[in-house]
Amino acid sequence: MRRQSPNESSDSINEDESSLKSSSLTTPSALTGGKDAIYLNKLNVTVFFAYVCSSASVAVPIVLINTIASELAPEGTSPGSFSASVAAYATFGTSLGKAFNGFICDSLGARRTMCLAFLGNTIGLILYSRGNSTVSLGLAGMLIEYNNSVHWPCMTIVLSSHYAADVMRLEAGIFVLSLSSRFGAVLSMPLWNWLKSIYGWEHVALYSALVPAVGFLVVALLVEDVPGRKNVPQGKALSVRSVLESLKAVLGNKLFWLVGGAQVGNGLVRTAERVVGSYYSETAGVDDDMAGGLTTVVSIGFLFGILVFGKFFIKVPDRNKTYFISVLYIFCILSLLSLGFLSMPFISLGSTKIYFETSFTFTATSLAAVQYYQVPTMLASTFGENRGLCSSYIDGLAYGSTAVIWQALSFVVELGDYGWAYLWGVVAALVTVAWIMQSRFSNIFFADKEDHGGAYERVKV
Repeated sequence: MRRQSPNESSDSINEDESSLKSSSLTTPSALTGGKDAIYLNKLNVTVFFAYVCSSASVAVPIVLINTIASELAPEGTSPGSFSASVAAYATFGTSLGKAFNGFICDSLGARRTMCLAFLGNTIGLILYSRGNSTVSLGLAGMLIEYNNSVHWPCMTIVLSSHYAADVMRLEAGIFVLSLSSRFGAVLSMPLWNWLKSIYGWEHVALYSALVPAVGFLVVALLVEDVPGRKNVPQGKALSVRSVLESLKAVLGNKLFWLVGGAQVGNGLVRTAERVVGSYYSETAGVDDDMAGGLTTVVSIGFLFGILVFGKFFIKVPDRNKTYFISVLYIFCILSLLSLGFLSMPFISLGSTKIYFETSFTFTATSLAAVQYYQVPTMLASTFGENRGLCSSYIDGLAYGSTAVIWQALSFVVELGDYGWAYLWGVVAALVTVAWIMQSRFSNIFFADKEDHGGAYERVKV
């Protein structure tokens, strides 16, 4: 099914929110359980392996930061505060990548951009192994996250170029790509944690630089921008006028800001893996190695949420999607508040405390997967030729905001015995705001789809 471009109009975006232009959205058959949905061809396997390398390399700082904080946190600064400060740099790096890498990818071509990004990740991990302060570790982590942020849009472009005439194969390729993102993290985190216990964090960071180097070789040798040609930029003429028109189309849309605002709260849950290690260590008393390994719970939770709640979300009638999202948010918020409650000093559960904390972490993250991955993609699909920019900017808004929020929350952790309780309380409050904003969006978006015979409407730009 051909997806139409948006009708470019000078009408104000502040008109009635349901005044959208009609086109159809293909149901992602790859998520609906069709037996022929996933195609294990050369391109899909190559993309899967390359993105596993990307997600595995970006998982290294996540696993190591708890041990690093215990060793390098200055006197008078808790490991939790140190971890949150370093994490703020990393999330800011992703935000910068989301802002600029879309234009870079269009100019250089997807394959070239991915090769440069893998080289950047290799350099970033080498620098990370030499870090000895918040600034040096933070800047190295920022470089890693910046380069990692380019792989998703680039691989999406490669898949769409190869499968332009076959929507089913395109959906299968994107689904494989989605699985590789969480699979790489789930597979690599226990490995990095085990190696850390043997060789120490400096050596793990240094040796792990081989992973993005392998990713570079895979992309350089096996990936083609289009069938039969390795390097083919998108051909989009970049000019001040075209950039401004694209920015106006995305940033001038009210629905973008509703979803983008909600993505800030969702993003806090997604990036919580950067602080939960310190949380487990300080509140449950587990050793640093175990705490670092348990950060995998966040990735496992999101993977579970994609596979279970994401698949169910597609089958829910449009008139009930808002209610389904609300249920997910309610239990996610309750899980976050439970994490805060468990951190209070008068809660003494002995060795079982860590089981409760990881269980509520898994619950909170799995219940945020649909809102973080699926809903923004549905909105971005209505932006025609600006779909990539819309998707990147939603994520960029989330990561930029969460970087500032985690930096502020690093000081909250220092507020006595109840610091972690305050932190999770603030996160739960911001997720509540996300619930309100995304419910507002869902009432407009899915109700409008019902009114137009099951077709999502193209936004006016």
